Amino acid sequence: LLLARRATASLETLTKTAERVAESGHPDAAITVTGTDEIGRLGRSLQQMLASLLRSREQQQRLIQDAGHELRTPLTSLRTNIAVLGSFERLSPDQRLALTADLRSETDEMAELVEELVELSIGGDEPVEHGVDLTRIVERAATRVQRRRRRDVLVTAEQIEIDGQPRALDRAIGNLLDNAMKFDSGSDPIELTLAAGRVEVADRGPGIPEDQLDLIFNRFHRAVEARNVPGSGLGLSIVSQVATEHGGSAYARNRSGGGAVVGFTFSSS
Repeated sequence: LLLARRATASLETLTKTAERVAESGHPDAAITVTGTDEIGRLGRSLQQMLASLLRSREQQQRLIQDAGHELRTPLTSLRTNIAVLGSFERLSPDQRLALTADLRSETDEMAELVEELVELSIGGDEPVEHGVDLTRIVERAATRVQRRRRRDVLVTAEQIEIDGQPRALDRAIGNLLDNAMKFDSGSDPIELTLAAGRVEVADRGPGIPEDQLDLIFNRFHRAVEARNVPGSGLGLSIVSQVATEHGGSAYARNRSGGGAVVGFTFSSS
């Protein structure tokens, strides 16, 4: 009877905790776990689940706060330009062209930001497929960026198949190429390499300040040198997220002779 009461008490505590979390929506409830039996294992599993939910909630809150901050700048500019539209007829032809160009630029920036936010929010939801042809994804991304940017991409790729998310991998590789072309205004080809366990893109741009190498994958991080370069500040953070989802990590280093190498590792299993 004593053992039954102890077991019942432990289960009742776990049940009340689960009900409290369900009612409040706050996964920060404390659980005291003792014992190594099935009830103890259940308690630890519930503890780990709540910790994971809490981390996810905190990440979502940070993303919303950061997104709100980033959206203020283009929205303020759009409001200003819309106000100027009221006197459009009194503007000179050059002023009209500048105004419409500014509106188009701000609209494109907001569209890109929203698209990147959606990508971040749904990241990980894509099902994992077996035997994904990573070589084909790399070549397809290079062809697409070449056509859109009118810039050559030199591809060096081994034949590699992995278990992964094709759409997410394609997006990450495309982001690496877009990032390189934003900073490398030369005419030499951008170099895209796929080798065992890694995908990387090398350019001949200005490189990355040493104190920024560990920061460029943070959401909305824009180095001082990159403030005038178009972009949402989310492209490389998506690369980092995709790398993590595929058992790897993102990395960046400066290239000998000038430029940068940015890429990510992945698990081949």
